Amino acid sequence: MDIILQGAHSGEEAAESLARVLELFKERYHIAGFREIHLTVTLVDEQGDDVELVDSESNQAYRVFEVYRKGYELGGRKGTPVLELIVDNTRPR
Repeated sequence: MDIILQGAHSGEEAAESLARVLELFKERYHIAGFREIHLTVTLVDEQGDDVELVDSESNQAYRVFEVYRKGYELGGRKGTPVLELIVDNTRPR
């Protein structure tokens, strides 16, 4: 199933909208959980122009940004999942 958030959104607005949709699935349709979530986003700067995140070493645009639940699903442990950033392009050089 695709979930489409039409129009421009700030990060906070997008997160809130997605949370409301997922909560609706839970409350109205009794959906217990989600196995995978794939998001396709168009990144925009403050002027509204499309931008890409580019690896400073390879000069290639990032096409996939993956977040894994560290030690949770693969290990079968119960508890609070920990999200881990796989590609960190935020460090200043």
